[in-house]
Amino acid sequence: MTKRRAPVKVAAGWSFTAQLEQTDRRSDSMRTWLSVRIAWLALFLAVAYYAGAQLGLALTFKPYPLSAFWPPNAILLAALLLARPRSWPVLLAAALAAHLAAELQGGVPLVMVLCWFVSNAFEALLGVILIRRLIQGPFRFTRLRDMVLFLAFGVFVASFVSSFLDAAFVKIVGWGTAEYWDLWRARFLSNVLAALTLTPFIVSWSTERFSQFWRLSVRRWIETGALSVGLAISLSLFSGQEMQLATAPALLYAPLPFLLWAAVRFGVRGASTVLVLTTLAATLDAVHGHGPFVAASATDSALGIQVFLIVVSIPLLALAAVVQEQQQTKEALRENEERLNLALNAAQMGAWDWPIGSGAVTWSPESRSMFGLGGPDRNVSVDVFFNLVHAEDREAVKDALARAVRHGTPYEIEFRIVRPDGTLRWVMGKGKTLSNTAGRAIRMVGINMDITERKSADIEAEQQRQHVSHLTRAAVLGELSGALAHELNQPLTAILSNSQAAQRLLQNVPLDLDELQEILQDITSADKRAGEVIRRLRTLLKKGEAQHQLLDLNAIVQEVVELAHADLVARNIELLTRMGSGFPRVLGDNVQLQQVLLNLVRNACDAMDAVALPRRKLTITSAIHTPGLLQVSVADRGIGIAGTDLEKLFEPFFSTKPQGMGLGLSISRSVIVAHGGRLWAQNNADGGATFYFTLPVSAESSARAP
Repeated sequence: MTKRRAPVKVAAGWSFTAQLEQTDRRSDSMRTWLSVRIAWLALFLAVAYYAGAQLGLALTFKPYPLSAFWPPNAILLAALLLARPRSWPVLLAAALAAHLAAELQGGVPLVMVLCWFVSNAFEALLGVILIRRLIQGPFRFTRLRDMVLFLAFGVFVASFVSSFLDAAFVKIVGWGTAEYWDLWRARFLSNVLAALTLTPFIVSWSTERFSQFWRLSVRRWIETGALSVGLAISLSLFSGQEMQLATAPALLYAPLPFLLWAAVRFGVRGASTVLVLTTLAATLDAVHGHGPFVAASATDSALGIQVFLIVVSIPLLALAAVVQEQQQTKEALRENEERLNLALNAAQMGAWDWPIGSGAVTWSPESRSMFGLGGPDRNVSVDVFFNLVHAEDREAVKDALARAVRHGTPYEIEFRIVRPDGTLRWVMGKGKTLSNTAGRAIRMVGINMDITERKSADIEAEQQRQHVSHLTRAAVLGELSGALAHELNQPLTAILSNSQAAQRLLQNVPLDLDELQEILQDITSADKRAGEVIRRLRTLLKKGEAQHQLLDLNAIVQEVVELAHADLVARNIELLTRMGSGFPRVLGDNVQLQQVLLNLVRNACDAMDAVALPRRKLTITSAIHTPGLLQVSVADRGIGIAGTDLEKLFEPFFSTKPQGMGLGLSISRSVIVAHGGRLWAQNNADGGATFYFTLPVSAESSARAP
């Protein structure tokens, strides 16, 4: 054993080692890719941070060192939003290097430079931590909820808190003469404006693929060009001239139509891009003393620009997020509808929608094709639908729809349709009723399924089952032929004897009419007895479709007992019948139910061939199983059934008899199931086995039963 297992262990070990090595190589490549990505992001952050600081310095109002727009904080916040937390230290280090390179050039003390970086980093970290805490999952500016949380916490709360720290550092270091609250207000508004405009711009252009931008249609490119030209014209009105008090308000709102255009048509990416351009143009003009924001002092000019752009940016970004979220929702719904239509088409289904009370139903193209209707119009009148339904099924479909609407129950029915070209198809209709808050049914939605192939297969299978069932009945009667011949021979012999006696009696003079009358009555009785045996045989041998009618279950049992009587006598089997009374009738086929019971009786007789004569007892019982169900049981005292074979008995071609075909019980169960009942078996405690079957009571008969 050890020698045979050793190679398996070695092979398994080598396989496991190879898997570990492959996993390690994948992990190493993943770590390398992440390291390269972090390095590029850090390099981009350093360059952007340095450029943003230079831009902020360039947009400073002279002679006061007051910047209306400070980009570095917003750039750092965008980088942290794009990166994973474990890469934040690397990004902060890159930002520190860029911060030192930018600030030390202006002669600012090193302590002040470091303090400013602490406040800048604190603002970005506070904003990104709050956003990540409140948003579980990926952050997207294209969702209104994410945009609102960004505006509330990433912009205002983070800038509000960090501005206290920033102003405190300035006062502690002693850099400048401005008052504390003036410093706080300037830093707060400057940081808010930068975060509002730059952060969405950087994140949206970094997360969305540029390939989509280059795949825009010609119409989209034309619209982009028109928007760019219009925005450039509106912004050019600010530059190179002093604003008069009368024309300043009109020029102030000149860019607004283009801002709204960008938000509605191009989403967050377009709105943030236009906001950045507007902010830069307006601030640059104001710094040079042009435009509607020029005031008596640099502080008032900066305040005017900041308040105006902040007030404009907030609703504009929210509008862009709403529009883009709705567009994504529509795209998702359209994709889901396409997937649903594809699945319905593959399954040969078609959807429909019926506003209850209206005369039209909205059908999917698959439903229209299924019913043989062409044309682009998806609305079909209710009358057209019912006209397509087969005349014999029309009332049943109407009743099923009415019940579903009235009771709010599911609608499900199989019916035939006659298409305009005369083709007959089978359709399964399913639907669900939708109600308003008052509980009133207002709509029904559902599907139509083409089940023609399945119905054809079911009909063919039923015909095959009936054919096999007929052959099985013939085989059973063949096995009973000896006993049946004996049962027929008795009345025929009696008829012959009585007719011979009557011939002799007719030769006597005088004629005994009373004795002749008795002989004729015996002949009539024997003839009826033989005729009844032949009738039962003809009934069981008849081949045709099932004829369902109201039946007396006890009468079926009695006919089978009479048919099997001769065989029971020949085998020395004692028969006990326990028939209940007052049963309602069942709806079924008389021949099929007789076949089931006769098959169970024959199996019980075969099971008692090997037992002693005193134990050969057969008991047939009819009773009420549960309300609405009648039960018949056939119990024998034979050899019983192995416990593992109880369910196998009903499988096709499984038999415990040496010459058995294994079809009798399988056919019997299919017959009982087709009648809405159940057939099963169990062993008896005192030996032998009992077979049970139940049949549902007919609703019509149950209503009239005592």
